[in-house]
Amino acid sequence: MSKPLYWVLLFSPKGPDMSNFPWRPAFRIAWRESRASSTKFLFALLAVSIGVGSLVGVRGFSRSFSHMLLREARTLMAGDLSVRLFDLPNAQQQETFAALEKKGVRRTWLTETVSMMGSPNAPDSFPMLVSVKAVDPDVYPFYGQVTLSEGTLQDKLTPDAVLVSEDLLTRLNVKIGDKVRLGKLDLRLAAVVTAEPDRMAGSLNVGPRVMVRRETLERAGLINQGSRAAQRHLFKLPAPTPGAGVEEVRAELKKAFPDAIIADFRETHPLLTRGLEQATTFLSLISLIALIVGSIGVATAMQSHLQQKMDSIAVMKSIGATSSQLIRIYMTQAMMLALVGGFGGLIIGLFVQWAFPVLLARYFNAPRLELSFLSGVEGITVAILSTMLFTLPTLLSIRRIRPNLILRREMGETQSGLTRWERWREAIGAALLILLGIAAIAAWLVGGSWELALKVSAWFAGGLLAALLILSGLASALLYALRSLPRALKMPAPVRHGIANLNRPGNHAEAILVSLGLGVMFTLTVYLVQHTILSQLIEGAPPGMSNVFLLNITPSQREPIVAFLKKQPGVESDPSIITAVSGRLTSVDGEPIEKLTKEGPSRRFARSRSMTWSATVPPNTQVLRGQWWTKYEEAAPQASVVEEAYKLLNLHIGSQLQWDISGKAVRATVAAVHRTENIRPGSNVEFVLTPGPLDKLPALYFGGVKVRAPEIAKLQREAFKQFPAITVINIADVLDRVQEVVDQIAVVVRFISAFSILAGITILASSVAGTRFRRVKEVVILKTLGATRRRVGSVFFIEFLVLGTAAGLLGSFLASAFSGLLLKFLLKSTFHFSPWPNLVAIVATALIATLSGWLASYRILGQKPLEILRQE
Repeated sequence: MSKPLYWVLLFSPKGPDMSNFPWRPAFRIAWRESRASSTKFLFALLAVSIGVGSLVGVRGFSRSFSHMLLREARTLMAGDLSVRLFDLPNAQQQETFAALEKKGVRRTWLTETVSMMGSPNAPDSFPMLVSVKAVDPDVYPFYGQVTLSEGTLQDKLTPDAVLVSEDLLTRLNVKIGDKVRLGKLDLRLAAVVTAEPDRMAGSLNVGPRVMVRRETLERAGLINQGSRAAQRHLFKLPAPTPGAGVEEVRAELKKAFPDAIIADFRETHPLLTRGLEQATTFLSLISLIALIVGSIGVATAMQSHLQQKMDSIAVMKSIGATSSQLIRIYMTQAMMLALVGGFGGLIIGLFVQWAFPVLLARYFNAPRLELSFLSGVEGITVAILSTMLFTLPTLLSIRRIRPNLILRREMGETQSGLTRWERWREAIGAALLILLGIAAIAAWLVGGSWELALKVSAWFAGGLLAALLILSGLASALLYALRSLPRALKMPAPVRHGIANLNRPGNHAEAILVSLGLGVMFTLTVYLVQHTILSQLIEGAPPGMSNVFLLNITPSQREPIVAFLKKQPGVESDPSIITAVSGRLTSVDGEPIEKLTKEGPSRRFARSRSMTWSATVPPNTQVLRGQWWTKYEEAAPQASVVEEAYKLLNLHIGSQLQWDISGKAVRATVAAVHRTENIRPGSNVEFVLTPGPLDKLPALYFGGVKVRAPEIAKLQREAFKQFPAITVINIADVLDRVQEVVDQIAVVVRFISAFSILAGITILASSVAGTRFRRVKEVVILKTLGATRRRVGSVFFIEFLVLGTAAGLLGSFLASAFSGLLLKFLLKSTFHFSPWPNLVAIVATALIATLSGWLASYRILGQKPLEILRQE
């Protein structure tokens, strides 16, 4: 049986000096005191577990997904290697394919594009936008299997057949065996695709998915010269016997396709991996916030515990215990809380890891559930580090306890023996230590290059510090105002008493307001930014902006489609037809583009980009630098570049640009920099040249027109009848798809940021548990004086209601301010205050805080006065 602390101090063989106080007695004492305060520390453990759980879940899912991508790399790309680009192979690239085939390398070619699909048996029905995937069923896939509702891919995918996803049957009101129209062809709906091995590697996921043969796609007239369809070439290497190796094949393909995305089975898919890494970093930092809130909970619990043990600590010091020995005891206790909370977080992490595939099931095949050992170690390590950072100032306060405090019951400022400057200096030092520790943890979680980790961690720590300082300042001011409010206004006794309880000793109302407010701020910020951006896309369009776009227009269809559009009812603007040419930028001022685009957003300029030509400034386009040409010569081409390209490529007026367009070198001098103000045909074209240099090159025609919303569906139907190969896109449908994706992302972010709110709630419950003895005495006194249980409960109800409402107010205020800053300076948009989301957040926070506080204090209300008074 472990001996109490006074026994160790008085009867240790080393005597009361205890200069070599071992860790084992420290652990026993810490464990004994933790058991005596189990209810109080239970909520602190839960707060840490919530933070660790979110962190472990995020990083564990990321690692599971990465391992799945690597383990199933062949199946996920349906081959040993894949080459993804947006251009058709030229003659030289075709020779590379032929040379590889002679070495035993097999190849199959996939094309992905979008088109309209309708039902020829229902001419009055409206066509819909679908994602089309053209394959060779005799070869595709090299690995994995396409699963159908009936039959096999080779049997069902005939030249006159089409395979579709399940949702198309409902949306077009068709069934297996019916005819559907794709481009110029009427095809038989042969089966439903239930699984594709390479769906995640696909380029397009707009609308229901459709699979056809390659020759069917060509006969339908959907692919023309210059079409920007996504092309994927899959390769299967010969057996390990003599033949081409993966490194050799990859090198040849990289040489032939310098601007393509090339992946092989030895690595994960580059686009998926990059997106997964960015998402993991972002969600890990949000999880770190939840863990920091949990650590604040441990710090407040330890502070409350030490305040109750103040007399015992003074007695221990008076009989020979040193501050370092006592700090060791309570540091052990804090580490125990962090460790136990960390292991509890592993269980919560499994739940989080299970929830992610459910949230993303619509877009990804979920990896097999497995708890990453490394993620668990990371979570527990971060829990210990963050807990020690936030409890260190509380533990160091043990040094200021003097033995003569045993004679004092009032803990005023004179007890510390420190001047005001010394207290401020100590507080600032502790704050700097915590800030540097948080930045170091954030940098560790970010990983990657040290420049990126340093930049992200600095922004994270600085932003978190600003949020905590603002929240803390507002919370202090609010509590001060509430302290004076009952005296200034005539309020009912329960209201006065409940508000006064916010400033009770050991209540940690400020910490609760900061923790809950921080969670509300992040959760609401995500919604406000998401809602503002989508609302402006849908409602804030300029009056003349096109809301219908047309793709896959051939040169022979250019004039007929313009005449057709002008005759349609509801058309409110002249149709605009833009010619775009796909070209690869090869050099800037003689410098190879590869040297200028090694990392960051500029990397996209190493691939093919869209170009066009214009004699005059296009509509809704503003010239920012230089001057648009009024006269031009074909021998001296000039170019205007979009503002973003100008900055990313470090261009200047007079820069010399060179492109490779279908094997032809095109050069131009930068004469102007422009910005397009709204969405219109050609608004995504980054280079505009003078007329002449791009003539007779393979071009893509697309257009746009403004149509009254009720007439758009009719226009799509008539256009599908007369021009079935032209894709007519209603921008409202695209925005619906964008909103679905953004909503899904927002759900994930809010799911993780909600852990901060949960951690704040546990701090509230911890505060109730920490002040249990004071609350019990308060209840007993009130009941003795005649107060009923309902009256006492109303006092607690007011306390928790005010606390939750105040936290909601602070969080919503900062969320609105933070959203405004993000939209203005980062997203270049305008923030308009919307009262309803803020009101919902405030009410929800108040209800949650009231419910959690009530549940934590319910047993206190049942105390009988006589039982407690006899113990005095």
